[in-house]
Amino acid sequence: MAVRGEIGRSTETARLGAALERARTGLGPAVVVVRGEPGSGKSALLETCAARAAAGGFRVASVRATGSADRPYASADRLLALLGAAAPTGPAGADEIRHRLEATRVRGDAPLLLCVDDLDRLDPGSLRWLRDLSRTPPPAPLLIVVSAALPGTGSGAVTAPARGAATSPAVALLAGADLVELRGLPPHALPRAAERCRIVLGARTAAVCAELTGGNPALLHALLAPHADTTPTAAALRATAASGPLPGADRWLAGLGEPALALVRAVAVLGADAEVTDSAALAGLPVGATLAAVDELVEVCVLANRTPLTFRHPLLASMVLGRIAAGTRVALHLRAATLLRGRHAAPTTVARHLIAAGPVGEDWAVRQLRSAAHRLERDGRPEEAAHHLRGALREHLRPHERSAVHRELAEIDAFVDPERAARVLDTARQECEIPALAADYTLALAAVLTECGRADEAVSVLDETAARFERNPGAGSWQLRLRLHKEFTFRRGPLWQAATDPLGDLVLASPHRGLVGREVAALRAAREVDAGLDRAAAVRHARQGLPRGTGRVPGCSVGLLWYACGALLAAGETAEAWSLCGRGRLHAGARPSRWEHVRMELICARILRARGDLAAAEATLAPVADQLLPAAAGGLPSAVAVVAALAEVRALRGEPAAARALLAEARLDGGPLPRRRDSAYALIARAAAHEDTDPARATADLLAAGRLLEEAGVRNPAVLPWRSRAARLLVRQDQRARAAALAVAELAVARRWGTPECVGTALHAVALTETGHRRTELLDEAVAHLTRTPAALELCLARFDLGTALAGRGETDRALAELAGAAELARACGAGALLHRAREAAGRLVAPGRPDPGSAIAPAPTGAPYPGRRAATAADAPTVARTDPRLSGLTPQEQRIVHLARDGHTNRDIAGLLFLAVRTVEFHLSGAYRKLGIRGRRQLSEVFGTG
Repeated sequence: MAVRGEIGRSTETARLGAALERARTGLGPAVVVVRGEPGSGKSALLETCAARAAAGGFRVASVRATGSADRPYASADRLLALLGAAAPTGPAGADEIRHRLEATRVRGDAPLLLCVDDLDRLDPGSLRWLRDLSRTPPPAPLLIVVSAALPGTGSGAVTAPARGAATSPAVALLAGADLVELRGLPPHALPRAAERCRIVLGARTAAVCAELTGGNPALLHALLAPHADTTPTAAALRATAASGPLPGADRWLAGLGEPALALVRAVAVLGADAEVTDSAALAGLPVGATLAAVDELVEVCVLANRTPLTFRHPLLASMVLGRIAAGTRVALHLRAATLLRGRHAAPTTVARHLIAAGPVGEDWAVRQLRSAAHRLERDGRPEEAAHHLRGALREHLRPHERSAVHRELAEIDAFVDPERAARVLDTARQECEIPALAADYTLALAAVLTECGRADEAVSVLDETAARFERNPGAGSWQLRLRLHKEFTFRRGPLWQAATDPLGDLVLASPHRGLVGREVAALRAAREVDAGLDRAAAVRHARQGLPRGTGRVPGCSVGLLWYACGALLAAGETAEAWSLCGRGRLHAGARPSRWEHVRMELICARILRARGDLAAAEATLAPVADQLLPAAAGGLPSAVAVVAALAEVRALRGEPAAARALLAEARLDGGPLPRRRDSAYALIARAAAHEDTDPARATADLLAAGRLLEEAGVRNPAVLPWRSRAARLLVRQDQRARAAALAVAELAVARRWGTPECVGTALHAVALTETGHRRTELLDEAVAHLTRTPAALELCLARFDLGTALAGRGETDRALAELAGAAELARACGAGALLHRAREAAGRLVAPGRPDPGSAIAPAPTGAPYPGRRAATAADAPTVARTDPRLSGLTPQEQRIVHLARDGHTNRDIAGLLFLAVRTVEFHLSGAYRKLGIRGRRQLSEVFGTG
């Protein structure tokens, strides 16, 4: 199955053919050296040359060189015998050999080809004879072709064979020789070479082979041999390369001294980019002897000619490792781990040796493995991270350490293999006899089951553990935590569970400290938001529930942030919620292989959606949703919520077809959905995707979402304003009575909750059920509320409807101003369909000869859209700028800030509205004052009042 012939060697074969033709002309003896690393195909190329020469009329003699002190002319004698020379008549010597060669030439005038494979092993007598022969004018044409090992110092070193002295006969022989250097086969030649092994390689697998073997034919054969008669994948080839026991190492390691062998084993164990000092220490060699061994290994092409030390080809490392006995290999990995830890190497580097060595029995080994797992997970390599954590579990751990590692592993497995995570946690829970640790296992198991949409099983597990240790003396806060998480589970499970109240008002009202206290506060904040009665209490509880410090408690810190951010967002504290999202990403965002990362990205997207930044919301959700589509199709709650949020954003951006396609792929676009809270978000997304093409269906979905939320105890429109959205659609279907009932009901709850977003959105819906002056009056009030919030998209919708209403009453100038402002906000939000509608409506109002209002719309500013009052929106900025030339010299950010300052907002208010730091606001205001030539806020009225 050897790879032979001319595959990938067309250039080298052509050069040898040219040498044969030159020799045929009788221009004199010629010497050609074929040089390459072991296994590069030197022998095969010599065989090809000999075959071509014989076909071209040459008399050919080919031998593989041998060296022997008692037979100094052995190779020369074999060459002459192949040419038909008479047997020696005397002792072998230079004169005798020359006489026999001349006798063969007398017998004919055909040109001669002498091929000697492996010049490094040629006996000294034959080497001197070839040297003399190349210098003597022959009676007949002659070509000498020899192969030699490639010196590891580089392709330019052609003056001597490996380890040859400057005065040796080899130097003289090669001094005037033509050099044919064999490099690795190019990737495009590897598929044809693999056919010799009855293997089919594609472009990708050929690239993997080239990476592992450098195109070396012998290494290629060693890699492909286990896959004969198959079509291997790239992963299978890499697995073979990592398996170790591959044939062919002797070709590279034969003849090496003991220091070189010790060093090559050390480099193989240390892996790529081994430092010389580390390799010396692991090999047990002094630095001087190590450097000499490095030169030897470079010379025979085992190591690359560079530092840090690395093998010339990656596959060589596996071949060397496969030759090390198992016990010796484990000992070397243990020594390497200890050595690298002492040199403060990266945890992943140390951990690799700990995994290879097996249990160490040291505390530091567990720390290194866990640290390496965290880093691998941050790098997006969850499978490797889980492998390191399983390595940590093989160590001797204290119960609390084992529990922590188990839970970390479960958080990774819950995303990639939830069934395995559930099995491992359930086993650990049942085997644990310590109540607090059993509770930790139970909480982690309940979280995994809940994320898998199995909340009923999660509740059963929580109840079972609580009953198991119910009479345990000295039980602590773990019992309350089990009850608390049962309540959290109810919030994400089937709605029939939501009617239960395992805690009761007494427990919630009792003071608690530490983690339990924060969890109680988070639950109270969530309940206040659902009820929609006491916004101040919801904010207070949300802040009390925030995780303390920067330490990471698996699953807990991010869960608390989730509830805190949700409550603050519903309460209108958008800037604070956004700041907390940054903190949450420090915990979860750096670990994209966990459900907590999914939940933090979802809350970030909801905040961006609330701000009207649809493009940023889509960019946040799209990569997560792509990963979770199969999970959403399987009904996993968090996955459903992410896909639904992305579908709604795409519909709002004017891409309803893309939204419907996404929902269909996730199996959320038709048929009944589970009676869970997350299904309401899917119904809202369905309504947004169908509201233009099928308003009746969209209305039905909104009403269904409302029934789910009502059944879950959610009455606050800050969670989902389904009534106002349904009312707007009912108005389009001429069902004003039903629309008015829904809108008025939402307005009543919104006024109790008290955020301007809720009140403004509800007023907008109520206004659409009215006509004439009353409609305009209510829309004006809605716009006034919404301009005090970051809800740019809702403001845009309200201004659009206000402009349309004003146009119907003949107030063209005001209508144009409102429509232009709506168009600018739509552009800033990325709502393409709404932008088109606003510009189209404004265009219908333009009288002949009047400038197109669309031309006055400035490009959307970067960052968050301006959420300020109507008189100071970005749409009005060009008009105001024309009244005072000084304003045109301000940057867009400075213009937004001075408009808000002019309207009476404090620096802190402006920072919250624009999602900036207070210092940033102060910096921009100072710059604006300097450009305007004023000293402070009091003079802003002079600037805006001119003209």
